[in-house]
Amino acid sequence: MKHFSEAQWADFARNVVATTEKMDMQEHIHNGCQTCVNSLQLWQNVLSMAAGEKAFTPPSETVRVVKSQFRAGVSQASRSFRLLFDSSLQPAAAGIRGSFSARQFLYETEEYYIDLRIEPRREADRACLVGQILTRTGADRAACGVAVRIQEGKRSLAETTANRFGEFQLEFDGADDLCISIGGNEGNEIVLPLHGVQPNSFKTRGLH
Repeated sequence: MKHFSEAQWADFARNVVATTEKMDMQEHIHNGCQTCVNSLQLWQNVLSMAAGEKAFTPPSETVRVVKSQFRAGVSQASRSFRLLFDSSLQPAAAGIRGSFSARQFLYETEEYYIDLRIEPRREADRACLVGQILTRTGADRAACGVAVRIQEGKRSLAETTANRFGEFQLEFDGADDLCISIGGNEGNEIVLPLHGVQPNSFKTRGLH
């Protein structure tokens, strides 16, 4: 009995064989050739496993965030912080996927909890950063009077101080390699990366 090759069964499983050859191969396995049935099942299992691998592919937005952690500009960020929450890593609610909404971060440092919320503005490439700084210890948790700056590299784009509740708000233009500097003098401040506020990042997500 003539058997078909492994390559032919691989093509059959992927449905890329010619119609005439496909009919011959179907008739062959219907006639009870167990060797070829086993070959077909093997390639069908391989394709099934390959399809399942797609479930382990991380979302492109997550990959972008992780890669951005290694950008040269982020090398200036403080190392003694931990990202506790990033809303972009949470599943988007049905009906709003593909649109840009506010993005929230929660950082922890040795001294503070820092809650940040980036909100898009209707003006081209503008964003608003709303945040709150709370101390990790002490009776009065609000970090009143702490200096807050938005920076592109070393250049300050906007600055303010936290109010008596530890809250602050800043508006600024989107840019690459943005970070937020909190308290202290240069070399002693807490510097955290800001993601998702590059130029044109709001236009491409349906705000304009």
